[in-house]
Amino acid sequence: MVKELNIDKKGFDNDGYTLVKNVFSKEEIEDIRKLIYEQFEIDKRNGLTFTLPNLPTKARYAKGDLLSKEKLRHILLDERILEIVKKVLGSNDIIYFGDSSYQIGQGLRGFHRDCVDRTYLDGPDWQGNDYSLLRVGIYLQDHKDYSGGVKMKKGTHKNADGEVVLVDNEIGDVGAWSYKTIHSGNAVRFKWFPKLSINRATREGLIPGFMKKPEQKERIAIFMAFSLKTKHLDRYINEFSLKREDMLEHLKASKYDAATLELAKQKHIEVMKLVPEQG
Repeated sequence: MVKELNIDKKGFDNDGYTLVKNVFSKEEIEDIRKLIYEQFEIDKRNGLTFTLPNLPTKARYAKGDLLSKEKLRHILLDERILEIVKKVLGSNDIIYFGDSSYQIGQGLRGFHRDCVDRTYLDGPDWQGNDYSLLRVGIYLQDHKDYSGGVKMKKGTHKNADGEVVLVDNEIGDVGAWSYKTIHSGNAVRFKWFPKLSINRATREGLIPGFMKKPEQKERIAIFMAFSLKTKHLDRYINEFSLKREDMLEHLKASKYDAATLELAKQKHIEVMKLVPEQG
């Protein structure tokens, strides 16, 4: 039975993001942290792990999506995650198209959109009312009282710019935001002004340590994406997933076995396989 969740569909429609509280217990999150580290060692042995060269980031990544990861696929298919997606998108007919990952450590920051057309009203992403590409994020540590979380620009899935909000996610919360919403990760929180945001990544990185709250523990984040069947999804796949070399490598490392695909089918999730290597 799916846990009853307080999913603010209206807030998502207005703001372009929502935070669902207490989706997972603290014990579950601690278990997932352990599984992430275990999966990273498996991926490392298989030659799938990497860092971003020549960039000021300590984050560690792995090729291959969550559905292809033995220890992590159950998170993507968790009934609570799927309930959030279905409620936010307003449909039970949701599609998973291979866009998911985990990362360990402090990553890059800087405001951006995830959609193809990242400038307001410039391109087909901004035409029509059926845009449905949705990012789901789980941060496996507290960011209400610590640095390292995400900040959003409210309403930027509909507007050029908006108010900056530092998302007060706590352990067990799950965030969801439109690919069109402007956001930035690895946010710094000031010790004395915890709601104040420095909105240029270069300046945020220069804030001295004594002025900012530390991270609670090593930052681990999980990201998953879903959509409805729309022309926007088709265009994202054709213009982004199948054109960027890093995305193609990610997809080719995402191999699904029959049991995994059957489990997704039982949960009424359509899994799109974009390259032959996926199975």
